[in-house]
Amino acid sequence: MARCKVLAREIKKQRPHRRSLPAEIHRSFPERYVIDELVQLYFATYESCYRILHRPSFQTDYASYVDHLENAKSSFVVELLLIMSTGGALHSDTNIRREMAEKSNFWLDVAQSWLSAPFEKDRLTLKGIQIYCLLLLARQIYRKGADLIWISVGSLMRMAMQMGLHQDPSNLENMSFWQTEIRRRLWYTVLEMNIQAALDSGMIPMINESDYNTLPPCMIGDTDLEAVSNENCTDTASARTQKSFQCLLARSFSLRLRAARIINSLQEEPSYDEVLKLGNELADTCRAAVEETAHSISEDHPALESQFAYSFCSHLLNRFLLCLHFKYAIKATRNPIYAHSHKVCLDVALDLVSLLDDDLYGRLLVNGGGMFRDIITRGALMIHLELNAGKETNISILAKRRARARKEPLLKDAHRVVQYAKDRLCQGETNVKGYVFLRMATAQTEAMLDGLPVEQAMKGAALESLEECETILSGMSADLNRDAVNYSEAWGYDGDMSTPSVLDGNFDFFADEGFDYEVSDPFLFQNLEALSRF
Repeated sequence: MARCKVLAREIKKQRPHRRSLPAEIHRSFPERYVIDELVQLYFATYESCYRILHRPSFQTDYASYVDHLENAKSSFVVELLLIMSTGGALHSDTNIRREMAEKSNFWLDVAQSWLSAPFEKDRLTLKGIQIYCLLLLARQIYRKGADLIWISVGSLMRMAMQMGLHQDPSNLENMSFWQTEIRRRLWYTVLEMNIQAALDSGMIPMINESDYNTLPPCMIGDTDLEAVSNENCTDTASARTQKSFQCLLARSFSLRLRAARIINSLQEEPSYDEVLKLGNELADTCRAAVEETAHSISEDHPALESQFAYSFCSHLLNRFLLCLHFKYAIKATRNPIYAHSHKVCLDVALDLVSLLDDDLYGRLLVNGGGMFRDIITRGALMIHLELNAGKETNISILAKRRARARKEPLLKDAHRVVQYAKDRLCQGETNVKGYVFLRMATAQTEAMLDGLPVEQAMKGAALESLEECETILSGMSADLNRDAVNYSEAWGYDGDMSTPSVLDGNFDFFADEGFDYEVSDPFLFQNLEALSRF
């Protein structure tokens, strides 16, 4: 047996194996103080809801890496690359954000290549799951194949189940409390990423409640994790720090799973009463979770961490309400029986816009793809639908002034969303349809409220916005040609960069024959019901 194992190892050495990292990868790193800031940013923000890493363990590995670069494990280097990438999008220094965005294109390719090499057992580890989660988060932040996240999450889900994360550790071999808690945290992170990706892709979630029995993680901080035994893991006030946010999400997962199945089902068509019942349950759960989040962070958290955690948790929860009621809100323009859905969607849309008030989370919304672009899809459409509701043509000038005054706050939000769409272009978004569409919609609304020619206003807005887009993209192209660094060549990396590069935010409804957005039509939203298929 011993001799056979030796021979087996020799044989495996001759097989294709994971490509090693670039030899000089550390030369692409920023200065040490910047790395420290990026690590701090990551743990102060994303880890509030996505529990991927155990901070003390990471800090130990990080200290060892700094002292002995040549002995660092490739898995830790990949992990650090992704942490710097995710933290870089939130840094307060514009120059550092730009530098991290440039380098992250290379770093994400390195991480993807490292994970996508021929299958090896050493990927089926907790470290492998952590790296996969970090990569999927980073891809959404930098719009790198963000529209294909659902496909990748499927691989992550199966990888986690292959490792048995879907089974509660109490049903497996004896494990330390640390192992038990980390496995539960990772499983619920995978579940959350799965359901969010399913919502964005319009697909059914790849999991049922009967497919797993893993219990939610405890509300306990990283520093106390190793010292606490299973018997002592209680829901105490001292444990209720930012670590409770994942538990809040887990508490509503079952309800959101039902909602996602209804939202994206091709066959199940529940009655509107059922939708209202589920929507009310979801609204109550989301409201309670957000209130509890606000309460738990008000006293124990730094302002930076608490506001981001509140925004992140609110966003992850409330977008399900928007999607659940969206197609009924569109129908409300013709049938008042669906008026409640219209109100719910509008309220959530305005809540999404308010997330831009959070400077830190706002940076993520401006840069991100996937779930981070809700504001310029369903959210923006609901605002403009409300602005165009109850159009009257033959009313007096004074009545028109009063109508405009009533809608002025909402019009202000519409202008804010337009600016947001433009900011996304300035930050690297290359799809101009969203910005042009919103400019035309806003011009239409203002012209109608002011009694001006609608078609002329829309044509002017279309031309002006397209000229702005051309200027922005021309400048972006010139900057890339002048300043871009081919990091793969600079650091001697010839690996197969296998990350998809599909443009994010395609706005496929523009190609829908059922949706007429020609400027010859004075009412841009008369066929908005077609958007319920988006």
